[in-house]
Amino acid sequence: MSEVILEVRGELDVPGETGRQARVFALWFAFLLLAVVVASYRRPSIPERARGTDEGVQLLAAYRRERATIALSLGLLLPGLATAWLTHRHRRGGAHARGIVVDITSDGELRLWGRGYGQRVLLEGAEVSERLVDLYSGRLGAWRERRISVRSRKVLPGSPSLLELGTLADDADERVGLPLVGGEGDCIEVARADYLAIVQRIRALVDPGSEVQESA
Repeated sequence: MSEVILEVRGELDVPGETGRQARVFALWFAFLLLAVVVASYRRPSIPERARGTDEGVQLLAAYRRERATIALSLGLLLPGLATAWLTHRHRRGGAHARGIVVDITSDGELRLWGRGYGQRVLLEGAEVSERLVDLYSGRLGAWRERRISVRSRKVLPGSPSLLELGTLADDADERVGLPLVGGEGDCIEVARADYLAIVQRIRALVDPGSEVQESA
């Protein structure tokens, strides 16, 4: 049985931002629909004798107040709180990203799992490269990422041939000589210290004589 020799947690699930946006839309739609249903259910049935009377006017006024309360609570306050909670979980370093795990095993596998992920590649003989990537990802804004790509020569069943990980780039990365490209936010980011540890371990397994490109 393989042993995990390095395990780190995700820092940011950039691809998961699309899923977050879909869930936010679904939350608002569900709460607004619920508000309409509840308001319709609570609509009073005014007897014929009470129509046009003070009793009927009071019933309608009470319903309007209740309808406004339903609209504010179910249609605005609750979905707003749910959106804030979801956004908080998906922030950099939030609970959602921390549920994503990156493992390197003793038998030479790089694994990414958790939060809908289940990917692994073999490191033996893999092609490894690093680059800087300028990203733009909607709500999260734009930033520069340092990214490693691992392309396996032997594809495991049900797994991709390519797995990428990134971290926030800093000024020192400009001096390492990595190529700069544009791109989309299509990989998991980890903390910088974790990223450098992963790169060092990957290069040691792929080519024991190589050294990781450290930042100054």
